[in-house]
Amino acid sequence: MKLFDKFKIIEPYPALWLEESKTVVIADLHLGLETLLASKGVYFPKFQWEEMKEDLQEIFGEYPAQQVIINGDTKHDFAKSSRKEKKEVKKLLNFLSLQVNKIKLIKGNHDNYLIYSVKEFENASLEEKVCLNNTCFIHGDEEQLDVEEDYVVAGHEHPALVLTDELGVEEKVRCFLYGKYQGKKVIVMPAFSKLAEGSQVNEIPKHELLSPWLQQEGVGNLKAVGVSEEAGLLEFPKIKKL
Repeated sequence: MKLFDKFKIIEPYPALWLEESKTVVIADLHLGLETLLASKGVYFPKFQWEEMKEDLQEIFGEYPAQQVIINGDTKHDFAKSSRKEKKEVKKLLNFLSLQVNKIKLIKGNHDNYLIYSVKEFENASLEEKVCLNNTCFIHGDEEQLDVEEDYVVAGHEHPALVLTDELGVEEKVRCFLYGKYQGKKVIVMPAFSKLAEGSQVNEIPKHELLSPWLQQEGVGNLKAVGVSEEAGLLEFPKIKKL
């Protein structure tokens, strides 16, 4: 499925494909999240990187990418880079270096100290934003949507939908948001991490959104596409109609 006839969702993953630049785009990996949760007494098996690697192998096996853009929050810990986190970031960059010619990482609000890992790789760079082919990729924690390009692709929000079946059973599904916003054609990407909590965009008021610029008008006029490894892509109308 394509958004704006320009960005293809790589079914069934929370990833985009740009044919014109042979680019794969993902966001919000939050490597090292399990370690931080464990330090707070919440235990998860350390599976996140291995599952991400499997998903990325599937993606690169199907799409002849020359470049990958990580749209912020490659790592998780705000305050530091733990040994485990550094190790996983290095594994990621080593893996991506075998797949593509260029790795562009956009600095997210969790990415303090990421530069020390990135500078070890000649084909990787850490950027405040990446703009190409009339599209600006931003992390999404900005106060204002201040770009010249017509298309904006953001992360940070981790959008998800809470769906309820006829028995009242709830399930949360990661989703893309897309539509016109402040004169731009905007896509908000779901987190590539399966552990990072998402904003339940069909249930929370706009002031509870994570992205300051999205709080200004809310996401009610944006449409959603759910991504599920079991069900594939799920198309929805505007959020205000759900």
